[in-house]
Amino acid sequence: MPAGSKRISQSSLNEFVGGRTRHFTAGVRLLLERMSHDEAVLQTVSESSAAMTAPARAALSRMAVQLTLPEEATDPARFLFAVQTYYALVVKLLTRAVLAHVSVPNRNAPGELFLREDIERFENGECAANWGVADFPGASRWGWYRHGWNEPLEQWLRDLNRPVHELVPLPADLDPAKGHDLFGAFYMSLFPKQVRHALGEHYTPAWLADHVLDQVGFNGAARGRLLDPTCGSGVFLLRALDRLRRGRGRHPDLAGILDRVVGMDVNDLAVLAARANYLLAVRDLLGRGETVAIPVHLRDVVRQGPAEPAFDFLVGNPPWLAWDHLPGEYRNQTKELWQRYGLFSLSGNEARHGGGKKDLAMLVLYTGADRYLRDGGRLGMVVTQTLFQTRGAGDGFRRFRLGDEGALLKVHRVDDLVDVQPFDTASNWSSTIVLEKGPRTTYPVPYVRWLHGDKRAGETKDSDTPQFIRESLEASPIDPQRPQSPWVLCPVGVRLDVHRLAGPSDYTAHLGANTGGANGVYWLKLLGRAGQLVEVENLPGRGKQLVPSVRAQVEPDLLYPLVRWSDVGRFRAVPSVHLLLAQDPSTRRGIDESRMMRDFPRAHAYLKRFESQLQSRQAYRRYQGSAAFYSMYNVGEYTVAPHKVVWRRMDRCVRAAVLEPAEVPLLGLRPIVCQETCAMIATESSEEARYLAAMLNSSVVGFLVEAHNVRGGKGFGSPGMLEFLGIRRFDAASADHRELATLGQAAQAAAAEGRDLRPIQKAIDTTAARIYQVDPSVARLLVRFTAKTQ
Repeated sequence: MPAGSKRISQSSLNEFVGGRTRHFTAGVRLLLERMSHDEAVLQTVSESSAAMTAPARAALSRMAVQLTLPEEATDPARFLFAVQTYYALVVKLLTRAVLAHVSVPNRNAPGELFLREDIERFENGECAANWGVADFPGASRWGWYRHGWNEPLEQWLRDLNRPVHELVPLPADLDPAKGHDLFGAFYMSLFPKQVRHALGEHYTPAWLADHVLDQVGFNGAARGRLLDPTCGSGVFLLRALDRLRRGRGRHPDLAGILDRVVGMDVNDLAVLAARANYLLAVRDLLGRGETVAIPVHLRDVVRQGPAEPAFDFLVGNPPWLAWDHLPGEYRNQTKELWQRYGLFSLSGNEARHGGGKKDLAMLVLYTGADRYLRDGGRLGMVVTQTLFQTRGAGDGFRRFRLGDEGALLKVHRVDDLVDVQPFDTASNWSSTIVLEKGPRTTYPVPYVRWLHGDKRAGETKDSDTPQFIRESLEASPIDPQRPQSPWVLCPVGVRLDVHRLAGPSDYTAHLGANTGGANGVYWLKLLGRAGQLVEVENLPGRGKQLVPSVRAQVEPDLLYPLVRWSDVGRFRAVPSVHLLLAQDPSTRRGIDESRMMRDFPRAHAYLKRFESQLQSRQAYRRYQGSAAFYSMYNVGEYTVAPHKVVWRRMDRCVRAAVLEPAEVPLLGLRPIVCQETCAMIATESSEEARYLAAMLNSSVVGFLVEAHNVRGGKGFGSPGMLEFLGIRRFDAASADHRELATLGQAAQAAAAEGRDLRPIQKAIDTTAARIYQVDPSVARLLVRFTAKTQ
């Protein structure tokens, strides 16, 4: 080891050349300055800027400011390009430093990199050619920094190259030759978590790649070729290479290895990192008289494909980008493919109310299986779990067929990783799926839910990943007549006819009142009486819009106590603010402005102060541009009905409570309304409301909701869930219905007093199971199944 060198680790890599070093800060400043004089680069940056989302822009601007680069914060695309160029340079320099330690017969290893000529030889591939490697690093935009070479650039490169050379040789726990991704984690370390999340970049941990490879059966001894069509920095490729090399013993065949493990990506920076990782993984096999090319290609799996499928295994973690976040040009170019594979479904209104959104990962999976996977081949990918339990785009995905006449796809297994959250930047719902091209999917499908070790008792821990436990379930369409319907999950061994229970309910649910993002205008705090008026103050920090703090006097007739998401619990909901309801529940439109000015002039004057903000609401511009500027959404007579049952949407379990008219200081007796993050059912009486709240809080209903909904997802608890709950309308002549209403009343009183609900809950579960005609032994299993979320 050279004097002064240091064995590399992830921490030392970050310490020497990471995002908090002088090399990074000085380099980004230098690259930004050089960029300002390079018209070709500025054109490239301009094109990428047009496709950048608003959250990504904001996150990058914050990062630039934190690095004391405020002048660059106004152009986040330039800043991103500079950081990516720095990353590319470290990848290339570190790859070269590691290769310089490889003894290659009959080759001239390059010396220390310190002159412009050395840079040029490295960038044009001459250095890699010394090891018999063609086209590395390859022609790409990341070599632009050499244009207009000058002394500051050369001095900075010398300074950067010194710590890079001190970071070799590689230890086994970071060596690509042992299956480890040297560059993926380093890229993630350059950007804060918020930036990576905004860019949709999620680093796949090695254990997850191993799990997918295990499930598709790629163990090194198996025959066949493997492709990762969205390889990123190459973690799946590296884990596959390690298996393949261990399976081939002491005399691996380099040509055979390069043919069997292949990657591609649409991102040229990812391709560079993956090629570098791959090159280092096989570096001991280089220089044996043959010139080879690293099989990682710059290609878009969605828009480019071979004449014939050529792979037996397709694996990876495709990008999770929602349809509406894709560049408009890309959407237009791929729209025909979405339609061909049946991945378009649901109206816009249905989608807004909880239907699954189209995600690019769906299209990658279908096009990859169609174009690259041979008949009988296996596909294993990381996808969002919402594809299995939401209506909308999930319906098309669950066709499991490549177009109307194409090959079938058989689902062998799904692993639900929602609870373990494998990605530090993603709060979305992760899962893996294993498919076989050719056979038809048969149900039930094995469905494995992964949990943290402290979540459930009595389960066996997995030896490979001891921090997780696995719960075996079975999945099948909730409607047997519609194979594309959302999946319902049931514990293995539970003999329960879910399809008998999961029919339409006799009730209709609605969303709560929606301000269209202007909560800070409509949500009010009552301050006192002023004659016939009420003095109020708005809550400016709430909602999507920034509005000023205002005090005003308004007519009390338009004020209602408001229950928000956080105000709702099991059998208890207590209003915490008040709502100015400027909508006519009978017409479901904003109160006519002439009537507003006549009957409620002070409320109108208050709203007039926010007219520009209210008119700029996206929902108002799209749906109600000709209506009164203060119009609201999801308001009908059910909104102000005296008796209602309310529960939280986007929750992990159902928590239902009764809403009844309340005596409100300054207002008198008023019905309670709820916000749009809640759903509700209007009832005819308080007895019916208590029956319904008890039924919704029962373990049978909890099981049915959890079995076909994504816990914590946008669709959880949506009004549409009633379609599959089979709840019968309250019948005063039924003793069981009356008993459930009585138990609901007792639970409501206990919750208000803070008493233990468990004895009452047990009686509710027993009565509800009897109404559903569920065997008591099965009912007890359902109680245990749902206990973890309540």
